[in-house]
Amino acid sequence: MLNCKQASQLASRLMDEELPFWKKFLLKMHLFLCRSCSNFSRQLDFLRKVSRHDENMPDFQLTDEAKQRIANALIDKQRSN
Repeated sequence: MLNCKQASQLASRLMDEELPFWKKFLLKMHLFLCRSCSNFSRQLDFLRKVSRHDENMPDFQLTDEAKQRIANALIDKQRSN
């Protein structure tokens, strides 16, 4: 059985490469039993989808208000450095 560290590493690798059947099986078993790793895996999947978003996907478009908050946070960060 995998521990959480091994499962998170496999979940991350699975985003970039094909894993052997037995490793995917072990990961799925761990994710079935471990809520934290299951959440982590879902978050990785969400981040992958968002990072590859398409302009035609309205679910991933930021509002003007959100864009302004991000811009202000970046400006504040630059000023503090």
